[in-house]
Amino acid sequence: MSVWFDTAITFQELLPQFELWMTQHLLLKEREKWLHQAAFVTCGNWDLKTKVPQQCEVSCIELPSYFREWINLKDIYLNFYNKRATGMMAMMKGLGISMMGSHHLGIDDAKNITRVLQQMLADGALLQITARRKQTSKAFGNVEFLLKNRIV
Repeated sequence: MSVWFDTAITFQELLPQFELWMTQHLLLKEREKWLHQAAFVTCGNWDLKTKVPQQCEVSCIELPSYFREWINLKDIYLNFYNKRATGMMAMMKGLGISMMGSHHLGIDDAKNITRVLQQMLADGALLQITARRKQTSKAFGNVEFLLKNRIV
């Protein structure tokens, strides 16, 4: 694992590259820095509600506007299937999807969450933004949760 750490670029170096990639793929409105007909899909709120803002603060970077709203797949799952799933493994079990790779290994979790998302879309689920950080609030302030039924 030290190879990843020793060769990794910094968060400050990553964000401009990420923004360039999103712009090249027509996912980011360049001037406003808002996502264009796209959204981040997460398994829970923690990543975009807490961790990314913390990393931005530590890195002395203002939280980019494209990180201010997201889709929590657990909330979509709850509202579509009327079944509570507290995490990726519970959603996979409920949908009859077997685990591929290692749980909590980022790339494997991303692939498995994608498989859950694909199954939900095939079943007819509709995606919508589930959480939004108010534009005027500080990085850690004021997140509005948009669905009445949600996983807390």
